[in-house]
Amino acid sequence: MFNAITTASNAMAAQSQRLEAVAQAIAQMGATKPASSTQADPGAPVRIGALPIGDPIENVVTLVEVELAYRMNAAVIGTAIKMIDSLLDIVQPHKDDR
Repeated sequence: MFNAITTASNAMAAQSQRLEAVAQAIAQMGATKPASSTQADPGAPVRIGALPIGDPIENVVTLVEVELAYRMNAAVIGTAIKMIDSLLDIVQPHKDDR
């Protein structure tokens, strides 16, 4: 169960980095040429994974993916904590439960 919490927290950290990269790309969007430019431009947006950073639609999709990943990993952590609490109740019941 602790492995599940560790894995979920590591995944949340990775999503945090992804969120930071997209946020920087959105902040710098006006500083670069539009994505419709056909020539290779040294100032063109960078790629993270398979997503071009210069496209606003892709940025919004990435933000939604990050949000869903946070929610899923938070649910995993919440479930693991509930399981640990249940195990602790079985091993050492409360005085009220006796």
